[in-house]
Amino acid sequence: MQTPFIEPGETNDAQLFFLTFIYAYVLYQASDLISGGSELLMLVPAVAGLVGSIVLPILGAVPDGMMVLFSGVGPNAQETVAVGVGALAGSTVMLLTFPWFICIIFGRVPLKDGKADYGNKGKAGLCGSGITFSPSIKKNCKIMLATTLLYAVIQFPATAEETAGEDTKGQAAAEKQPAVIGLIACILAFMGYLVYCFMEANEDKQLAAVVEGIENKQITIAAALQFIKKTSESQKELLDKDRARLKKVCKPFFRRYDFDKDATLSKSEMKPLLHDLGYWPDSDQMDKMFAVATGGYTDSRLQKSMDKDGDGKVNFEEFVDYLYKFMCDESKMNKAPMPSEAPKCIKYGDDEEEEEEVMPEDLAHLTPSQQMFRVIMRALWMMGLGTVLVLVFSDPMVDCLSEWGTRLGISPFYVSFVLAPFASNASELLSAYTYACKKTEKNMTTSLSTLIGAACMNNTFVLGIFLALIYLQGLAWQFTAETFAMVVIQWFIGLLAMSSCTQTVFTSVIILSCYPGCLFLVWFFENYFGWD
Repeated sequence: MQTPFIEPGETNDAQLFFLTFIYAYVLYQASDLISGGSELLMLVPAVAGLVGSIVLPILGAVPDGMMVLFSGVGPNAQETVAVGVGALAGSTVMLLTFPWFICIIFGRVPLKDGKADYGNKGKAGLCGSGITFSPSIKKNCKIMLATTLLYAVIQFPATAEETAGEDTKGQAAAEKQPAVIGLIACILAFMGYLVYCFMEANEDKQLAAVVEGIENKQITIAAALQFIKKTSESQKELLDKDRARLKKVCKPFFRRYDFDKDATLSKSEMKPLLHDLGYWPDSDQMDKMFAVATGGYTDSRLQKSMDKDGDGKVNFEEFVDYLYKFMCDESKMNKAPMPSEAPKCIKYGDDEEEEEEVMPEDLAHLTPSQQMFRVIMRALWMMGLGTVLVLVFSDPMVDCLSEWGTRLGISPFYVSFVLAPFASNASELLSAYTYACKKTEKNMTTSLSTLIGAACMNNTFVLGIFLALIYLQGLAWQFTAETFAMVVIQWFIGLLAMSSCTQTVFTSVIILSCYPGCLFLVWFFENYFGWD
């Protein structure tokens, strides 16, 4: 069949290098078009929730999915599919290492009491600095680790066939049924993950509605605390995730009572807050409340001093700590006045700073209806062109990577592992840098959530394409070392993120070392254990 592309096997090394560079650059631009078009749709309120929760994760996995798809078709599919495995493993590991490293290095701020002090965005040294992200990252990591179990559906039968000494054809025939089971499991996990993302987006909207009511002075602080408590995952105690939601509703109240706008609350500024909570202290009680807790005096109603650092004022963290304890005290909550329910209007609030999606400058002069139309058309054009480029150039890119493996005398897996991710996911590096430079907890959480979400998509959507190829093309799963190494790295990084919400420069170095470490594990298992 005629093709407009040059056959890699007919080129010299310099020509092959040039072809690989061109194809990689085109795939990078295609990936950038897809992500850019998706982000444009975030400007359309009617679809913003769907875009963030469903469209972005799917389109982000398209380049890697197409690399896997085209590597598994053709007359030598069993050999070239190693390129697809390299793209899958390399993309997953690269996204969890390089961008994560960038987030920590460029987003680090000085640490205070073991947490990132985002109020101090001055110069941060290599020691005593780091980032802190929301506890929601821990939940995302658990989901990622759960999706890695999908590899076991095909890996265990494949290992059994290899142990029995079956040849490639025998393995392929025996693995068809496990491949179908695995494909179904991947589809269910993929759909479940999208539902989870959609529900999380809706939960953010509910919280945003409460923030809107607070800022419009339609909701008192007691009612907001009651909302957080009723919608918490555990009715007996507040989890870390609920505490993060509490900080979001506390921020507008803190700004409301901070009359002099010095980012702290004095005694006179605290009184209106206490009145709204149904507590009317006199001057003596206020003095005791602001006393440093030394173990001597403890107010029977407040349980613990509000002013923990003894500077005579209450900062935001102390403010949140007090309201957290207040919310956990059932007797105090029952005495606090409760007004009407939260309004149904929606506003996307932020726990640290207000950020709004910016309309492109060339559309700023248009009317709102014209802007929406132009944004939708531009987004569809960008996503459509990007998808077409991915479909057209993924196949020749696979051929180039496979040819490099042949000429270097190594498995195409290694070549694809190193080169393919930077072609299909290079935009994630720039995105991580952009988020990191803002140096806020929200942006750190958003960036890391995106990276973990991309790993989940690879473990479901892209793996599902691979299992479909095994069934339809009669391929054998002969990638034990690659699979084990990729899963080990995901578990290591996932458990590391779950162990602490604060990470330092030292942690970033460990995470970055996982990228070459994965390649080493593959080489080690293949050469010393004889896997595949």
